[in-house]
Amino acid sequence: MNQSLPRLRNRMAILWSYLSKRTIVHGGPKYVLIEATGKCNLFCPMCPRELVHFEPVDIPLPLFKKVIEEARGFLEFTVPYGAGEPMLNPRIFEMITFCRAHNIRIGLSTNGTLNNPERNHKLLESGLNYIIFAFDGATKESYEKYRKGAKFEETRAKILEFLKMKRKLRSKIFTIIQMVRLKDNADEVEAFREMWNIPGVDQVRIKEDELQFEGIGIPRLQEQPQRRNPCHYLWQGPVYVHHDGNVFPCCYMWRGEPLGNANQQPLVQIWNNERMQKLRQAHIDGNLAAYHECVNCHAPRPRMPVILGSFVVNSLAVRKWIPIFEKLSLLLKIPIFENRPAEMTTPAQRPPAGRQGKGNVAV
Repeated sequence: MNQSLPRLRNRMAILWSYLSKRTIVHGGPKYVLIEATGKCNLFCPMCPRELVHFEPVDIPLPLFKKVIEEARGFLEFTVPYGAGEPMLNPRIFEMITFCRAHNIRIGLSTNGTLNNPERNHKLLESGLNYIIFAFDGATKESYEKYRKGAKFEETRAKILEFLKMKRKLRSKIFTIIQMVRLKDNADEVEAFREMWNIPGVDQVRIKEDELQFEGIGIPRLQEQPQRRNPCHYLWQGPVYVHHDGNVFPCCYMWRGEPLGNANQQPLVQIWNNERMQKLRQAHIDGNLAAYHECVNCHAPRPRMPVILGSFVVNSLAVRKWIPIFEKLSLLLKIPIFENRPAEMTTPAQRPPAGRQGKGNVAV
């Protein structure tokens, strides 16, 4: 069955709910994050795993399938994303093919250390739409500092092998090589872009550090400015499903009390339950005193035109455009985000005097 029309109706319904500031959303989240596993093979200083113990447990495949089947009428895109490395879940390829069988696009973010020819072939033949290789540095020193347990040359060779096979099979998987911009790799941005400016790479993404661990990230204002608009995540997703079935409003609120559990209720019921309505109302009212995670959230806050666009287009397209928007904001100082003023960038990334426009912001 062609689900384009129902999903388009869902987009319009959730957009109307957002614009009319309704706490009950007449539609389901079009984007869902489902934690594939709590296991990881690396120890990265900018990761929450450095501070919090995560159970080394995979999501049960029946729970993953339950969420997908219940959400298939409105869900457009999902990512097996969470505290762990998704390639450590031995059922990851079944999860991908299950989503594609239900006409749901799926993406993956991986550190690339576990890739080999067999896994590359499975990924490329599985129907996966989108993949991020997280590779945080253009030099051996910075990469191995931020990806503890990985080897620069070895991991890069594995990613290059994936790209070679992608070209050979003429795969259309949208491939991003991503670096989180931190204190000791901030001056490697251009070198990183040049290093990965090769066939098979669709985008090179420089991502801002959204966790801001002391001594690791580039210092930014800890107290975030007042939100101009309610957080659009709460009306369109991504909602976050933990491997035990606990559901959270988004992946930034994983330390709080869950909204409910997907083992016990359909996701769409949890999506509009009383706790979620109260959270939306707090954003509508601009009174977030009861929600510390929202007050100090470092996630990018797009300006209204970008928010509206994110509702209207499909979720995979949004994911593809994110690196472009971030690049425009970082390099050209185009005011796309409301919470990232230019003075928080490093001196090397500021435009020359006389070229800064009014109200410029940067990632």
